[in-house]
Amino acid sequence: MSTLNIRKAKEEDSDQIAELSRRCLQEGMITMFINRTPEFNTLHKLIDPEAWHYVVTSDEEVAGLVGVLHFRVRVADQECKTGYMLDLRVAEELRKGMTAYRLVKGAIDHIRDSDADMIIANFLKDNKHSLVFTTGKGGIPESYLLGVNRVFNILPIRRMRLNKRFEIGKPEEKDIPAIVELYKSYSKGFRIAPVITEEVFRGYINKIEGLSLDNFLVARENGIIKAVTAVWDEHTYKSYQVLKLTTTIKFAARLLRFLSVFIKTPQPIRLNEPLRQLSLVMYAHDGCQEALDTLFRYVNNINRGGKYTLIMFYAQESDPMFRHLNKFTGVSVKSEMYLFAKDTGIYNKLKNDSRPVMFDLAMVL
Repeated sequence: MSTLNIRKAKEEDSDQIAELSRRCLQEGMITMFINRTPEFNTLHKLIDPEAWHYVVTSDEEVAGLVGVLHFRVRVADQECKTGYMLDLRVAEELRKGMTAYRLVKGAIDHIRDSDADMIIANFLKDNKHSLVFTTGKGGIPESYLLGVNRVFNILPIRRMRLNKRFEIGKPEEKDIPAIVELYKSYSKGFRIAPVITEEVFRGYINKIEGLSLDNFLVARENGIIKAVTAVWDEHTYKSYQVLKLTTTIKFAARLLRFLSVFIKTPQPIRLNEPLRQLSLVMYAHDGCQEALDTLFRYVNNINRGGKYTLIMFYAQESDPMFRHLNKFTGVSVKSEMYLFAKDTGIYNKLKNDSRPVMFDLAMVL
């Protein structure tokens, strides 16, 4: 019988972790796996030097993985440190046992013993296997359901009409204080929101490839910034390798090739190649949803007929921005967000607050 051990991941585990990822497929309309480069934790360490991963080894072979990033959030009018759980993977031969449970419990226990106040985790919506982590049994603390998340993958095929009220362009260095103030104002519309200071913002744009000011867009009205978003190609650090397509997606790919003769269409999804996508991240508006909607429409339009297949927007399903995105062509994937707090008294405060959760960059990795 194999001996299973849980320990902190090391740099020399990177090749085995990459191999584990290739074995842990994400199945749906597209079957694919996540490929992180150049190391499994390169991007995590850029965002949070305190980020860590646990691995499960079976006879010295990596057979499971979970990671945690940290960032500051405001919750119930208090600022605190939170962990965000990601990269939960278990080799298929161990999925019927307790391996995933041990990984999740280990991550939660690590947070409980650290200076972090809570941990947030996402589980695929309607996945019954996830209930063991969320019901407060087996030594895992009671959790609180923060709501349903929605990944909306925009297919840039239609030309969207822009609101002429707004002037769209790239921000300059002198705009950074105003952008940071915009994030601060925007965060007041959420019950949990990341604390984005100028130091945090500059850390993101200076350290992360593809996320410089040149990759941001702002919408101005009378010279005032009304909305901002980053348009990020994260393929330097992470890609989705496509392995299999459903009949529906195959048909859609063939249809795109046919339509490309007559209109501008995005690149079709190709087998055994990375999924070509952009991510809309670090977005905010000053209460003017139309300004942010115009930015998203602009991104859609400039990528028609380009090298990207999809443009990803990730937020809670209750986010008001989805009312605007109904006009876009795309497909959605949903998950459920849970909070595990050291002080569960915070759950009562959250129950009376119906606002969504604002996502940090770390939460889309």
